[in-house]
Amino acid sequence: MNEALRARLRGIREILMAHFVASALLPNATKGSERETLVREFLQRVFPVPYRFGSGAIADAAGLTTGQLDIVVEFPFFASFPAPGGGERLYVAESVACVGEVKSDLAAQWPQVEETTAKVRPLRRKWRRHLQIDPASGFSEVGPSVSRVPLVAVGFKGFASVESLKKRITETPEERRPDCALIVESGAYVAFGGHVNTGEEGFFAFCADLSYFMRNVLMAEPDLIAHLGGDWLI
Repeated sequence: MNEALRARLRGIREILMAHFVASALLPNATKGSERETLVREFLQRVFPVPYRFGSGAIADAAGLTTGQLDIVVEFPFFASFPAPGGGERLYVAESVACVGEVKSDLAAQWPQVEETTAKVRPLRRKWRRHLQIDPASGFSEVGPSVSRVPLVAVGFKGFASVESLKKRITETPEERRPDCALIVESGAYVAFGGHVNTGEEGFFAFCADLSYFMRNVLMAEPDLIAHLGGDWLI
């Protein structure tokens, strides 16, 4: 890895951990700042402006609804609906690029990650057609299709090694398994494609995969009328 890039990534990780350590001993009422730290000090600073990072629940056309989610990453071309006077949003599944679950200790709180994943996995995004990036052939146009919403898990602390993180993910039933997981402190990272990294390489790989989730669908015509129980008028 380029040494300048390595140094910059190391600095970002250290800043995130400094924020985490500074709030670790505060009363429970002030905890839960892990999400705000990750969004404010990392996601909003690293990724381009078109992408919005919020929180709330997701509903799909089949009538499924999740509970409150830590981080919802939106595609920049679909609608979401804020609560009047509040910051929490209700997202239709077609407006969501991916979901993030943030924990202070990913090893200790893994059951909570499984619970959230089990709520997100059944959601389906219905596309009438869309343009996507195919890793093998480049741009491709896809007709009517259905896809699920990816989920990434991030822990500030957690598993002692990338091997133990991979083992935990592998042993988790598929319907409760996140697509990828990152430990900020060590940079240990296990991805949906099966590759593993650690340190700055792991942190960079997480950024690359998150970027893929966010840009995989470039342009799309979602089947939003399905949310009303009908079909598109031709």
